[in-house]
Amino acid sequence: MNTLTSSRRDVMRALATLSVASVPTMAIAAPVLSCTPTDQLATDASAWDAAMALYRRAKSDCAAYERSHVEPGYEASRAKFGEDHPVMGETGWLEYREWRKVSGFDAVVKQCDIKAEAEGDALVALLKMPAPDMTALRWKLEQTFEADGEIALWSERIALTIRSDFLRLLPAEA
Repeated sequence: MNTLTSSRRDVMRALATLSVASVPTMAIAAPVLSCTPTDQLATDASAWDAAMALYRRAKSDCAAYERSHVEPGYEASRAKFGEDHPVMGETGWLEYREWRKVSGFDAVVKQCDIKAEAEGDALVALLKMPAPDMTALRWKLEQTFEADGEIALWSERIALTIRSDFLRLLPAEA
């Protein structure tokens, strides 16, 4: 994984391919990572607010599209093919594939993927930005956990940005 991936989905796919043996090495290496000096960080609240508005709009657009197009498509699929649609090699597979094309459901799913990628890109852009204040830092830290409590691994650059944020925003120990 030599290049920085542009979406959370791509990052998670890439992480799934890592071997378990590489995890301890990454954990040992993490404490020695260096951060950008705080005097080089731009903490422009207006840039943060604009990026947050873009993210919220992308997230809302994606959710609205899922409700208005994807969910009805899945309902139509269930009505025609049952709860578990046919899979490749099963009876009815060709009919199901044809239905997806003719009904436009393939195009709906493709558009949903585009909207989800835009949401992910907006999220990653925010995570890469320096947090202008403690509220923004808290939001970034909350994004580091999945709904099931697992840590959402992003990229070294995002981890270093969050580390720089808390070093800059939290008071130093006495």
